[in-house]
Amino acid sequence: MLNKNIHKLYMFLCALAAACFLSGCSATELENKSFPLAVLINEKDGQYQACYLSQQLSEVANERADGGNMTAESAQGSTYYETHNTFEKNNRCRLDMSHTKALIFRNDFIESDTFEVFLETVRRENTYARNTLVYLSDSSMGQLAKLNRSLEVPLGSYLEQMTENERELKEQAAVTLGTLLNEQANASRTILIPVIQEENGLPAVYAYEVLQNFEPKGRIRTEEAQIYYLLAGQLERMDVQLDKNDQVRLSHLKCRRNFILSAGEVTQQLILTAEAEQVSGKASEEEIEQAVKDKIERACRVSCQLQGIDLSDSSRCLAMLAPDVYDEYRDRIDEYMENLNYEAKVQVKTVSG
Repeated sequence: MLNKNIHKLYMFLCALAAACFLSGCSATELENKSFPLAVLINEKDGQYQACYLSQQLSEVANERADGGNMTAESAQGSTYYETHNTFEKNNRCRLDMSHTKALIFRNDFIESDTFEVFLETVRRENTYARNTLVYLSDSSMGQLAKLNRSLEVPLGSYLEQMTENERELKEQAAVTLGTLLNEQANASRTILIPVIQEENGLPAVYAYEVLQNFEPKGRIRTEEAQIYYLLAGQLERMDVQLDKNDQVRLSHLKCRRNFILSAGEVTQQLILTAEAEQVSGKASEEEIEQAVKDKIERACRVSCQLQGIDLSDSSRCLAMLAPDVYDEYRDRIDEYMENLNYEAKVQVKTVSG
C-alpha cells in the first residue's frame, strides 16, 4: 500500500511538472510580475491614485521577509482599471495580487462615489482575494511607503500579523474586502473599519470608521468599538478599569437582547453574562456589574444621539427577535434610531485566576 501511494505521488509530481512546462511556466515570467503585499488607494481631482508596495521576486517565497526588500510604485488614472493598466505599462510587468495582504484607503475615499465603483470593479475583475484585509488611514501614500521601508517586515505582512495576534477580538471581527462586497450588496449591517496611523514608528489602530447600512457615519474611539464587538459577540475578553485600584478581566462573554415597543418608543435590553477575574483590587460583583452596565449604556447612547450610530447593530435583529418593531419601522430606519433606547443588564460571576 505504501509503495502504491508513493507511485501515485510520483505520477502526480510528474504531471505537475509537465503542466508547468507545457503552459510556459518559467523564471522569466515570474520576473515580469510585481507582487504587492499592500495597496494604497486614493482619489484626487477625479483621478484614482494607487501605490503598490511590492515584494522583490527573490523574497516572494518568504512573505514576511525584511521590509527593506520592498518597492513602492505609484500610478493614476480616471478609473481603477485604467490605473492598474497604467502601472503595468509603465513598469513593464504584470500585477499579481495573490500575495496582497491589505488594502489601505484614504479615509475620504470611502465617502466618494468612486468607492462603490472601485468595489464593483474588483468584484467583476476578481482582482483581490476576498480575505484581503481593509484599513483606512489619514496618512499620505508617501508617509505609508516610508513606514513600509522602516519596518522589519513589509507593511502588509505587519498588518496581517497584527490582526492574527489580536488577543481580544475573534477572527470574524476583521474587516476584509469580502465584508465590504457583501455589505455593498446587502446594506444591512453596522461594520467598523480600523483606521491606522504611525505611533512610535509602528502602524497602530487608533480609531474606527463606521459604515451603517453602507453609509459612512463618522469615527468612533477604540472604547466605543469595544462595546460594538462585545454586543456583536466578537470579543474574547474585556478588561474593565473601575478605578485606579480595581481592574477586572471579563471572559466567556455572552450577550442576548430583547425589544420592548411602547407608544412608538423602542427599548432594547442588552443582557450580558460573563466571568470576572480580579486583576487588581477587590471590587464586588455588584460593583463590576454596575461599571459594565454604565459603560455599555453610555457608549450606545452617546453614539446614537451624537452620530446616529447604533453600536448594538440592532436593526438587523428586528425581523427575527422583534417582528412588531420590524413591522412598525420597516421603511423608517431614521425614525427607529430616534426612538431607540438602551437598557443594559449585566450578570458576572467572579472566578479565581
